[in-house]
Amino acid sequence: MVGGRLSQLGALFLAWSAAACGGSEDSSPTIPGDGGGVDSGEITAPCGPSSLAGGTFSLSFAGVEYGYLVHLPPSYDGMKRTPLVLNWHGLTSNAQQQEFFSNFDPVADDEGLIVVYPNSPDASWNAGTCCASNAPTRDDVGFARALVAEISSKACIDPKRIYAMGMSNGGFMSFRLGCDAADLFAAIAPVAGKIGITGCQPARPIPLLAFHGTADTLVAYSTGGLSPDMLTVPDTARKWAELDACTKGPDVSLERGNVRCEAWSSCQGGTSVTLCTVDGGGHCWPGQSFCPYPPSTVDVDASREIATFFKSFKLP
Repeated sequence: MVGGRLSQLGALFLAWSAAACGGSEDSSPTIPGDGGGVDSGEITAPCGPSSLAGGTFSLSFAGVEYGYLVHLPPSYDGMKRTPLVLNWHGLTSNAQQQEFFSNFDPVADDEGLIVVYPNSPDASWNAGTCCASNAPTRDDVGFARALVAEISSKACIDPKRIYAMGMSNGGFMSFRLGCDAADLFAAIAPVAGKIGITGCQPARPIPLLAFHGTADTLVAYSTGGLSPDMLTVPDTARKWAELDACTKGPDVSLERGNVRCEAWSSCQGGTSVTLCTVDGGGHCWPGQSFCPYPPSTVDVDASREIATFFKSFKLP
């Protein structure tokens, strides 16, 4: 069954290069947070010369050659410490396709975020049950740390405001970074993903915003498929709320069209946990009308909601 799911996931993005994007914008702050704001926070030390440029680059880690794509917002001047977002692609996809599918660049421009799209050496990420079946011991968490260090050495990054998001296998990767790198990432936002490892124990409470469609045929919403602990998507959100020691919720934080978001609050460390469910939604990025495994929704723009969510949290 798992092999069949991975095969289906592997076919997900074959039509992307010829597709046109679409979506809707709504920048209203609807997802709970602590209102921290995307500014320089408490990090005021001056930056050295910034050599980071937009474009496609490579990075070798542990003998493996990875790639990454950089998008710089127009406001970036190399002087002010700036938040960094890693946006992870899905199985058989790549950085360029994730840039297109999530349509996160315009949001990053509006919010002053540097976005880096990691590129896998084999179009998969080792996030546990999904999906690096040919490289089950490859240290992609270590690569994530090395990539952040590489970007931070070249750009004026706020180390308290580094975030992870992603689609499908990239959603699983975002969860894994929440489990294994909560000391580095301030918050995570997976789309169409689950926790792919057992024994997830983040080093600290970490905020979560997740999106998932109830009719997702690849990463099932209501069954435990691709979860080593056989957790459904709602189970996964509840587990994360337990990990964050949340004492309130879930409470409805947003209802718009076929999207309903439920949030846990009063969590340890001022975090929050939110699951946005797309009723009847497929294996899609909310806010994008194009989706290889529809139906999609444009009732909520996941990218804008994610950016708003990230703005509210920084590392302690």
